[in-house]
Amino acid sequence: MTIPFYLVDVFATARYRGNQLAVFDARDVSPDLLTTESMQAMAREINFQETTFVMGGSLDSGFEVRIFTPEYEIPFAGHPTLGTAWVLANRLVHSGMAPLTLNLGIGPIPVRWQGETPWLTAAQPQFGPTFDRVGMAQLLQLSPDDLDDGWPVERVSTGLLNAIVPVRTLDAMRRIRVDAGAFEAWLLANNQHKTNSESGLYTSLYVVCRETYEAGNQINARMFCLEQGRVSEDPATGSASLCLLGYLLKNKILGNGPVQARVEQGYEINRRSLLELAGERTDTYLLQVGGAVQFVAEGQWTL
Repeated sequence: MTIPFYLVDVFATARYRGNQLAVFDARDVSPDLLTTESMQAMAREINFQETTFVMGGSLDSGFEVRIFTPEYEIPFAGHPTLGTAWVLANRLVHSGMAPLTLNLGIGPIPVRWQGETPWLTAAQPQFGPTFDRVGMAQLLQLSPDDLDDGWPVERVSTGLLNAIVPVRTLDAMRRIRVDAGAFEAWLLANNQHKTNSESGLYTSLYVVCRETYEAGNQINARMFCLEQGRVSEDPATGSASLCLLGYLLKNKILGNGPVQARVEQGYEINRRSLLELAGERTDTYLLQVGGAVQFVAEGQWTL
C-alpha cells in the first residue's frame, strides 16, 4: 500500500527557503498499517524538523492532525500547522481560502487566509520561569554584555516551551555556538529537559535581536533545540515566534498597544525565512502568526 505525501516550504518567500515540512495524507489508511511507531519512523526517515499526518476530519469538524519531530510526537508547532493547512486547502480538500481548523494535541487551532497566506491563532500563552542571564550567555558562548539586560530571559509556551533570549547585536547573533552536552546539562539543571519538565517536552532557545539584516523587519531570530542528542537550529519557528509575541505584549517591549512585527530567521543556515506577527493584549492574549507557503513536491510513500 502507498500513502500520498507532499513537501512544502513554510515562512518562505521562495522555494528552498523557510522551514521544510512533509505532510502525509493518512485519511484512508487503517490504523493497523499506520501506527504511532510507524509514523515516528517515517518522520525520522524524512528528518525534517517536523512531519505531519492528516488522520481525518472535515471543514465542518476540523481536521485531525498529528505532528512528529524525528525524536517524538509534539502537541503543536507553527510551521506544521500552516503548511498542513496549505496542503489541505490546495491539494487534499481544495477548499481555497475558506477558514479551517486543525485539531492538534493542544486542541483546535483555527487558520484563516490573508490573500494566499495562511495565518493561525494560537492558544493562550503560559509564562514560566526566568533564567540567569550570565548562565545563558555562557551556554551560548557569548559574553554577558552581549545579552540585552533590558529584556528578561523568560520561558513562554503556546504549546511548546521556548526560552526567549534577548541579544544586543547581529554580531553577537552570528557568534552564537551551542554545545549539545552543555545544552542538555542546562536543560536538566533547570528542569527543562523532557525527562524532568512538567510537560514532558524540551525547552528550546529562541534568541532574538532588534538589529536585522533586512530593512522593514523588526526582529532577527535564531532557534536552537535538542533533537536526538544533537543541537538542531530551526530555520523558521512559528511556535517560538508566538511565544515571542506574547512576551513582547506582556513586557510591553514594543509599547502598550497592539503589536505587528516581521521576524527574520534562518539567515545563518542559508534558509532565509519571514514570519509575520500580529497580536494584542486585553483581558486575554490574541496571538497570530502568518507566512507564505511554497509547494515543492509530491509523491507516494510505500508502507
